[in-house]
Amino acid sequence: MAIIKCPECGHQVSDKAKTCPSCGVEIAGKVMKCPECGEVVFNNQDLCPGCGHQLHPVVAGLNSAAQDGEARSSTPAGEPAGAPETPKSTKKSYTIFAVCFVIVLIAVFVGLYFYTGEQQRNELEAFENAVSSEEPAVLQTYLDMYKDAPAEHRDSVLACLDRLGKMDSEWNDALVNGTKTAFERYMRLHPESAHNVEAKIKIDSLDWLAAVQADTRDSYREYIDAHADGMYIDEARDKFDLMESKRVDDGDKASVSRLFTTFFNALAANDEAGLTASISPVMDDFLHKANATKSDVLSYMARLHEPEDINSMTFRPNGDWKIDKQETADGGREYGVSFTVDMKIDRTDADKETFCTYKVDAKVTSDGKIGVLNMKKIVQ
Repeated sequence: MAIIKCPECGHQVSDKAKTCPSCGVEIAGKVMKCPECGEVVFNNQDLCPGCGHQLHPVVAGLNSAAQDGEARSSTPAGEPAGAPETPKSTKKSYTIFAVCFVIVLIAVFVGLYFYTGEQQRNELEAFENAVSSEEPAVLQTYLDMYKDAPAEHRDSVLACLDRLGKMDSEWNDALVNGTKTAFERYMRLHPESAHNVEAKIKIDSLDWLAAVQADTRDSYREYIDAHADGMYIDEARDKFDLMESKRVDDGDKASVSRLFTTFFNALAANDEAGLTASISPVMDDFLHKANATKSDVLSYMARLHEPEDINSMTFRPNGDWKIDKQETADGGREYGVSFTVDMKIDRTDADKETFCTYKVDAKVTSDGKIGVLNMKKIVQ
C-alpha cells in the first residue's frame, strides 16, 4: 500500500482505497504511474497530462480506402450513393440509439448508486471514528468535510464538541483551584476524560507534599497506602522503613524502664552487684567522666552513702521517658534516653537536703547495658 495524490483533486489517498475520501473518484485499480515522469494518472488516459508521454500503444485505425469500401458496400446495388435512407433504416437507427441511451442511463444510475453507497459508507466510518476519538480536532474535521451528512450525525458530533468544551472548562477550573478536592471532583464528574491521567499525577504530588511536610511515620504510611504506583513510592518506603526502625514500641519502653529502675534501686540500696550488672564494663561517659569504669560508678555510690546521718534513700523515675532508637551497623539497637528521677533521703539531720529531682541523660548499648549516664539537679 502506498500514499498517492488523487489524479482528480490532488488530495493524498491510499492506492488501495476504493474511492478518494475528498472527491469520491474511484482509485483502486483505476490509476497508474506515468513511466516517464512518475505522475499518477487514470488508466484510461492515452497521454500523461504532465509530460505528454504516450501511455498505451496506438491501435492502427482502418484506412480511408477500407472505410470507403465499407461505405459503398452498405449501399444497395442499383441505388445512387447519395440516395436517402429508407424509412426502415431510419427506424432501425432510432432503435439502436434508444438502446444505447438506455444502457448509458442504466450505467449512470448504477455508477451513482455505487458512488453514493461508497460515500455513505465513508461518511459513516468518519462519523464513528470522530465520536469515538473524543478529540475536538477530529470532530471539527468531520463537520468540515461532511457538511451534507445526516442531521442526526452532525447533531451528535456537535453535542460531543459541547461536552468536551465543558470538560475543558471544568478542567481549567480544577487547575486554578489546585487542590486535591478539586481534582478528585473533576475525575468523579468525568471518569472517561483524557485529563484524568494528569489529575492523578497532580493528586500524587499533593499527597507526597503533605506527607513530607508532616514527616511522620503515619504520613508516609498513608501515602504508600494511597499510591502503590506513585512517583514517590520508593522514597516514601525508604522514609517509612527508617522511621519504623526508630519507632519505640511498648516493649522498648518496658526494657528501658526496667534497666534504669534496676540501676537506681541498686544505687539507693548500696547494692554493688546489682549496680555493676546494669552498666557496661567501660562507660563512654559517667557523670561527665569519659571512659568510666565500674570502679568509678561504685565510688560514686559509696560517696552517696557516706554521710552518717543518712538512714536510707530511694530513687523513683517519674515515667517521663523520652526514648530515641537507633540501629547499629551490626543490626543491633541502641537507645538515647532522657527522663527525670526523684531522690528522697531519710536522714537524722532534718536541716540537710532530703529531696531533690535530677534530669538524667543516658544511652543504652546494643547489649542492654547503660553506656552513658549524666545527671543534673533541677532547682526546685
